[in-house]
Amino acid sequence: MGENALVEAFSQQSRFYEETIETLSKEVDLQQVNINIGGQPLLQDTRLWFKSGTIYGLIGRNGTGKSTLLKAIGYGELIGFPLNLRTLYIEQLPPDTQEEQTVVETVLKADTERTLLMSEYDLLQKAINKYPRQLVKSIKKLDWERMKVRLAAQQKLATRRSGKRGAEAREELLVVEAEEKAAQEAFEAIPIEGVEPPLDVLNQAHEFLESVYNKLQQIEAESAEARVRELLRGLGFTPANQDLPIKMFSGGWKMRIALAQALFLKPDLLLLDEPTNHLDLPAIIWLQNYLLQNLSDNQTIVVVSHDRNFLNTVSQEIIRLRDHKLDYFPGNYDEYEMKLEDKAKMKDRISAALEKKRKHAQDTINKQRSIMNKTGDDKRGAVIASRQKKLERLAGYNKTESGHRFKQSYIPGFHFNMGLLVVKEAPEPSVTIPLPAPKELRGHPTTLLSLNNVTYAYPGATPLSKPVIQNVSLSLHHSSRIALVGPNGCGKSTLMSLLSGEVLPTSGSVEKFSSLVRIGYFSQHNVNQLDGEASKSAMKYLMDTFPDEYKSEPMARKYLGSFGIAGQTALLPMSTLSGGQKARVALAICVNGGPQVLLLDEITNHLDMATIQGLIVALKEFSGAVVLVSHDAYFIKAEEDGIVYRVKNGKLNRLEGGVDEYVKTVVAENKKGMRGGTGRPI
Repeated sequence: MGENALVEAFSQQSRFYEETIETLSKEVDLQQVNINIGGQPLLQDTRLWFKSGTIYGLIGRNGTGKSTLLKAIGYGELIGFPLNLRTLYIEQLPPDTQEEQTVVETVLKADTERTLLMSEYDLLQKAINKYPRQLVKSIKKLDWERMKVRLAAQQKLATRRSGKRGAEAREELLVVEAEEKAAQEAFEAIPIEGVEPPLDVLNQAHEFLESVYNKLQQIEAESAEARVRELLRGLGFTPANQDLPIKMFSGGWKMRIALAQALFLKPDLLLLDEPTNHLDLPAIIWLQNYLLQNLSDNQTIVVVSHDRNFLNTVSQEIIRLRDHKLDYFPGNYDEYEMKLEDKAKMKDRISAALEKKRKHAQDTINKQRSIMNKTGDDKRGAVIASRQKKLERLAGYNKTESGHRFKQSYIPGFHFNMGLLVVKEAPEPSVTIPLPAPKELRGHPTTLLSLNNVTYAYPGATPLSKPVIQNVSLSLHHSSRIALVGPNGCGKSTLMSLLSGEVLPTSGSVEKFSSLVRIGYFSQHNVNQLDGEASKSAMKYLMDTFPDEYKSEPMARKYLGSFGIAGQTALLPMSTLSGGQKARVALAICVNGGPQVLLLDEITNHLDMATIQGLIVALKEFSGAVVLVSHDAYFIKAEEDGIVYRVKNGKLNRLEGGVDEYVKTVVAENKKGMRGGTGRPI
């Protein structure tokens, strides 16, 4: 759903509930939670349960609303959510972030409490030691600054809330605005030259200074910068780049800065939405180790991620969003899948046993009825009636939880009904990705595309600058399966751009077998381009991109529907689609026409587990050449016959041990404190 859609989020409240009451623990346990967005239900009468000291993996199909759920919690839109929990949802850097600040300064200033305390300490110390006549004015300024912080918080609350809660928040905002104005007037009433401070004000200032100092000690303010630099190093920032202004960094690197802010703040509830999307494998491995080693008993983390290995490593419980409900499963993602499979097998066995009993009862009835008809023995009617009742009881066992006929035995407290144990959960349909078969080329060439001794340096690079790619040769055949791995900034995407023809080599050549060789190139740039078409529907965008192929709406909708953009979804503005849905649209554009070569750069970003699995199957069946760039070890490993190259120092190094060899190398380098990435801006 789009960002401007109205969100309604509420939970069951007891008659003793007051919104200002704070819970005694850090645990969240809300009943009958409902979230509607744009009038459409996201959650319906479900339980929201977070235990302290736990890392949850939140899973669900694309478009089910995982991100919307996290935003509703993180933005304080869920009525009944405990107010004493410091909750943080990470999406991007705040819009008021100053682009001239360095990376380190930006992360440090995320801790508004520390920033305010440091400012207060400096102001008071200077006033007491150097400018005593400014002491009264300084204290008034501190009062005003604190009111500004309170006002900003209340403004956010009033903006995000609607209905009765919104009206109450706006009333409170008027009160806070008046108090902030009074504090400003009190500050401005003191002459610029200041006044001689009375003794009681001087004593108050010293007490104030001591209080601020003690708070700074409690939050370990002096070691904050060292801790921030260690976080940034783990996320791939070199020491030099940590001191660069953030305006020099791309969106992906800015997301890392936002992630560093979250880890630095250590909120009670941390909501991470696809944190691995902008991370390379070294940073992913570092992050999963950091989360596990630094999780406190009073902290809860909820992670949405498409990376199976990451979820398996960090998740202690899985929350599944399906059919407007939240279901909870102990263990990681693999254990969740195993539990579902075991549960289904158990219910199959119980169903088989019940079916055997039904058959036996029916056979007995048929036999007794046959004897009664032949002999006229009416006494057998009692036996038949008894068996018939038993059969009816057994028949009641096969009703589903949403069955067509309500049974009295389903009423709570009636009696234990074994039939409820055999309710079978309908499996979610598997995802099929319809990659068109490559168009056949005349001559049946052995080589479709090749890099021949290619070197590439960025435009404007000095002669002393090291090229990004140096003397690389690579050939793609019909059955080629190649994965490129390495830290961000090492040149993987540059190689993909060279293969696609988007950029030309500084030296060497890129050769196609013929002009008829078609290349399908998927990159995050393709997905980001869709944001520029926010008002267009996916159907309109497809028809505009390929006007000769899709001349009618039914044709366009049929094609998009095969990629999961079906029904009304194909007609919605692009701005309302989820990240996963946009990725599907971009993939549909990429493979249209049956390319012989697929270049897939971080295609798994934003895709759910089922879609990734569907893509794995589709790539196995695809008869053309495939080159992958991915930090998802599970996805790469699924291409069993693929060749894995590590891009390092501008060269391609073949890894005989595949992606497992790369993971081992990264783990070893992380332990040594080494990072292979450049932390390169832009």
